[in-house]
Amino acid sequence: MIRVIQWCALGLVLVTACQKDSKNGSMKQSVPVRTAAVTVHDLSEAVRTSGFLSSEAQTKLSFKTGGIVDRLYAKEGERVRKGQVLAALKLDEIRAMVEQAKNGYEKAERDFSRAQNLYEDSVATLEQVQDARTGLNVAKSNLEIAEFNLNHSRIEAPSDGRILKRLAEENELIGPGYQAFLFGTDGTAWVVKAGVIDRDAVRLNLGDSASVVFDAFPGQRFAGTIRTMAGAPDPTSGLFEVEIDVRKGPHNFINGLFADAEIFPSAKRKYRMIPFEALVEATGLVGSVYTVSKDSLARKIPVTIGFLTERTVAVEKGLENVDRVITEGSAYLDEGIPVKVIAD
Repeated sequence: MIRVIQWCALGLVLVTACQKDSKNGSMKQSVPVRTAAVTVHDLSEAVRTSGFLSSEAQTKLSFKTGGIVDRLYAKEGERVRKGQVLAALKLDEIRAMVEQAKNGYEKAERDFSRAQNLYEDSVATLEQVQDARTGLNVAKSNLEIAEFNLNHSRIEAPSDGRILKRLAEENELIGPGYQAFLFGTDGTAWVVKAGVIDRDAVRLNLGDSASVVFDAFPGQRFAGTIRTMAGAPDPTSGLFEVEIDVRKGPHNFINGLFADAEIFPSAKRKYRMIPFEALVEATGLVGSVYTVSKDSLARKIPVTIGFLTERTVAVEKGLENVDRVITEGSAYLDEGIPVKVIAD
């Protein structure tokens, strides 16, 4: 209430001053103002971004060969154990290929044995024996390939973990290498994958600290650090991907949680901090403030804004030789108007 009365009185003084000045051009009344100190701090502007939470170790599981999906033994979101069978193909065609390769190998064995006996009897040439041996080796390799494909006609869990996504269905024709499951390993770290623009990417380094919030956990902040940074932008979005290692504590993290993150670059620079009220005008990152000259006149100074906080302005350029700025009374000022500093 006392402050309101003071500034009402200030307005009355200004009105009186204007009246006197209109009647007598030589009479100028000083405008009462209050000032605040300009403080210098080594700061780094936070980089703000958003992304999604995921487990660090994610594996795309697929079949070695193509075929028709016979059974899917795991559901999306289900926890599984290492070695557990997750899916299997119909084996009719694959077993037929194994049988075909086995028959070819047995024939090649007979051909090689016959050629070797004939060579010992001086009936076959050395070249014929060598050709038969080559045919036997080729048939053996074909059999090994067919048996390998048979053994990999099912998908097993590579470790304890969770099925993050199921991308195939039973009786579906699936191609070789086509992703059937997205698998997340248990016990691994959790990361937030987010993108930053090039202007921010050049200010970040591995190990920079971060603060992360999730919509799923309102009012809670999670500490993190940058663990990886992309060396080139994503061709689709044009953003540089960063991975923020997040310490989850006792919370139940799941893949896909939306996250907002503030990253604090380790590289700092000097900023001059002033109260938000001192900024009289601003367009983009360019603004103005008033200060008091040695002869008690208002002096308007252009400034370059680094960034804003809730209550202060971080000035990058313009206040190098300024100790105090005007915070109250600026609305009545112009360049060169006499001012009178009122102490709090």
